[in-house]
Amino acid sequence: FDFGLAMNKTLQQKLNKILNDKTSGSSDLLTALNKLLLENVNNGKAVKFIIDNAEDKLKHFAVIANYINDIKKLIKKDDTIALMNYLRKLTGDDNLKYRIIFNKIYNKLKTANKIITLSNSRTILKVLQLWHQKNKRLKVIVPESRPANEGRLMAKELLKKGISVELITDAMMGMYVPEVDAAIVGADVVLKNGNVINKSGSKPLAVLCKYHKKPFYVLAAKSKFINRTNFKLKEEPASRIWDYKHPKLKIKNFPFEEIEKKLITSIITD
Repeated sequence: FDFGLAMNKTLQQKLNKILNDKTSGSSDLLTALNKLLLENVNNGKAVKFIIDNAEDKLKHFAVIANYINDIKKLIKKDDTIALMNYLRKLTGDDNLKYRIIFNKIYNKLKTANKIITLSNSRTILKVLQLWHQKNKRLKVIVPESRPANEGRLMAKELLKKGISVELITDAMMGMYVPEVDAAIVGADVVLKNGNVINKSGSKPLAVLCKYHKKPFYVLAAKSKFINRTNFKLKEEPASRIWDYKHPKLKIKNFPFEEIEKKLITSIITD
């Protein structure tokens, strides 16, 4: 890895920022990774360095695993032009993808004014932005999404778009589900059996929606679908929950969980 010390250091810093990001959704991480590859597309060693590190740290995200496989095939062909076209096409496809998903969900919920979501999802943000253009009365309930509080990030982004937000704790979801029109969440993985892997808290929200007879929709690009029926959930450091130690205390931190198909009203995709 010898394409210059300055570039090496700058690239490493940018890549580390992506690899160590514990609050962004997989779509945001993919966008950042794609941008970094575009910046270095003419340097084969840099491209390989980025992909090798991303595969090691981010392969548990289905959309990124599929993306990395595509890039590796292009690297093998040693076709820089084809690689550049692929990276640019992905950038251009994003807006179309979100609009397709929005049109499908909006046709189901044209009269909805109050939505509850969870965590920080680029797909959900883009869809809600398009939704607000058609309905200025739209209000979004956002649980803070412990332990990393991604919901706060989502709330800030929604507010920047002029959308009314009510931020609540995760434990307050039961108080708010009865008054919403629907719940919409993103997905990190959609399994072959129709189950969905998403941020922990999604399953309790789905159960609450089932109990209160509210629709629970998952919005996911087709790149999130995998040809498997199982997914190994990854445990994160316990210190992100509580940095406290005691011989009789065990702290568990699973940032993602599985939501069974029977709890999901519909999966909306592009």
